[in-house]
Amino acid sequence: MNRRRPMGLALLLVLFAVVGYYVLWVQPNQARVVEAFPVGLIAGIFVCTRRRAWPVMAVLVLALSTGLYMANGRELLVALAWSVGACAGAWVAATAVTRGGTHRPALLTERDLTYFITGGFLAALLSALLITAFSEPLQVSTPEVVFPAVFLPHFASYLVLLPHFMGRPRFPGVAPLSERILQWVLTVLYTLVAFSPLDLGPSIAFAIIPFLGWSALRAPMRETIVQLMVVGTIAHSMTIQGLGPFATDADTTSTRSELLGAGVGFFVIACALTAIPFALAVGVQRRESWQARREQAKVQQLVQSASGIAIIGTDRTGHIDMFNPGAQSVLGYCAEEVIGRQPSMFHSQAEIERLAAKLGIQPRFDLVALELANPKYAGFDVEFIRKDGSVRTLQLSISRMVDASGRAIGFVGTGEDVTRRVQQARALEDALAAERLAVENLREIDQVKDAFVSGVSHELRTPITSILGYLEMLEEGGFGPMQQGQVQALGRVKGNSRRLLSLIDDLLTLSRIQDGSLAVATCQLDLRDVVTGAHEEMAPGLQAAGIEFSCTVPDEEVFVVGDEERLGRVLVNLLGNAAKFTDRLGKVDLTLSVEGGTAVVAVRDTGIGIPSCDQTKLFDRFFRSSVAHERAIQGSGLGLSIARAIVETHGGRIDVESGEGVGSTFRVRLPLEGQEPVGVQDQLAVLGESTYDDEPGDVLAS
Repeated sequence: MNRRRPMGLALLLVLFAVVGYYVLWVQPNQARVVEAFPVGLIAGIFVCTRRRAWPVMAVLVLALSTGLYMANGRELLVALAWSVGACAGAWVAATAVTRGGTHRPALLTERDLTYFITGGFLAALLSALLITAFSEPLQVSTPEVVFPAVFLPHFASYLVLLPHFMGRPRFPGVAPLSERILQWVLTVLYTLVAFSPLDLGPSIAFAIIPFLGWSALRAPMRETIVQLMVVGTIAHSMTIQGLGPFATDADTTSTRSELLGAGVGFFVIACALTAIPFALAVGVQRRESWQARREQAKVQQLVQSASGIAIIGTDRTGHIDMFNPGAQSVLGYCAEEVIGRQPSMFHSQAEIERLAAKLGIQPRFDLVALELANPKYAGFDVEFIRKDGSVRTLQLSISRMVDASGRAIGFVGTGEDVTRRVQQARALEDALAAERLAVENLREIDQVKDAFVSGVSHELRTPITSILGYLEMLEEGGFGPMQQGQVQALGRVKGNSRRLLSLIDDLLTLSRIQDGSLAVATCQLDLRDVVTGAHEEMAPGLQAAGIEFSCTVPDEEVFVVGDEERLGRVLVNLLGNAAKFTDRLGKVDLTLSVEGGTAVVAVRDTGIGIPSCDQTKLFDRFFRSSVAHERAIQGSGLGLSIARAIVETHGGRIDVESGEGVGSTFRVRLPLEGQEPVGVQDQLAVLGESTYDDEPGDVLAS
């Protein structure tokens, strides 16, 4: 709360002493009840003092008031009683306008006005009751004279003087200076005339109220309060001089003199209760109008600065009344071309029908617009036609504007130009559709290819088998003796025929895998037998190639459920690859071990290794590594693909660990009898322990 400095409080006390002494000095000699004492100034002094210092200030004001009364001929007890009543009332009034010292005193709202008028009324009532109670034992006057003679002037004093110590609306008036000067002149002149010796009657005095209303309506509130004080001062001064409708003759009785100020007090109260609420209402209206203009300016500035967003507003009849620069940029129209027209000018009938079909309503623009105003359709893509005829797509949101009563007063549509995004989305949809069509065509081609490979493989197997039979008969001399050169040539033909037959068998196996008809026997077998069998089958060839070949199996049985022939083929394929990619004097190890509930068969070689860039495709059909191409190593690229399919059919996994120039290790993991299939998590754990650098998902991908 803003408080006066000590110097300011001292000046207020001096002002109170001067005014108090004057109003006591000018009272008629017959009057002992001092009704015009400036209690409003006392309340103002309390307001300007810190709350905790009020008791000290009350004692000071009480002493000063008592001295003023006594200086003007009042007895000590009368002066003290009258001062107590005045100070008690002022304390109540100051407490009311500060709301117990918790708020800054102000006249800004209707609530502030209520506290002000109620506080002044209760303060005047308390003073009147106290002084009336004191007047009987002091034999000053009768209660029916004292009460109105105190209550009305005190109430008028609070209404006229206390507002000068309270905050007020600081908005300038709307009247020009010339009008305000004229209003002041007319108000003062009329007050002087009304309280002149012409004795025009009390009704003429109350006609000053329209002049004060003029000031409240057109001038600042502080000017109206000052003018009210001037009118009250003139009325009181002239009445004391025996002028005006409320004056009495010099020989008037004491009772008439006591009530002299009651009539003036009633007149001032009427003026104050008319002018102050009127001025406050006008001030509140000006403040709200200023706030509304400020908010409108903010909104207008925001709308005008939103150059990237199209904002279009309509009135309640649906005609455009707002068209911001963003809308001008997007749609190509200037505001003057569209103001007053309807937004349907931006949409084709086809677009309205498309929107109506999506919304499930009739294809009418007004119905579509009302439906899009539903918040659930915010961000709807709508096509707009530019001035040049081109089409732009805006992500549109429509909001309904309502007044204080909830009645619709218009609509505002905001849209962001998303034409490029929509075009890209449509292009992407077209590309995806083309890709889906291509995939379907490739799938059909793949199916035709698989059917062709399967059919050709079946057709080729029989004649090649017959060729091999006749070659064996020729080697055995069934058609006569053969020379050494002929026998060697037949051996080469026989070897190539067996290679061709093996390739055909691989193609047939691959065909069965793809159509799900690969037969796998499910019986209990000791995996050690499969491993040793593969070792015995491949050992002669590896040893003949100068490769050291070892086999390690555990002493305990390793039981799995599966097909011994198929699993043996997997190991033979892996060992064959190891032999092809390992140079002479190299080494190949075949080991069998058990890790938890999984049997692990590992084929390790010290060969040329596999580049990391080839490892992700190693198990794909017909894939051959770049090293195999460079060294012209024979192969169809089907062995590892078939091996993986057979292992997965047994509920297992196969992985590789390799590096160019450091050899390769293939691991086949199969679940032991009674165990769950080898899961993806088991495989990832194994890869985490290896030095393989590629993504596990690439190795596991089928």
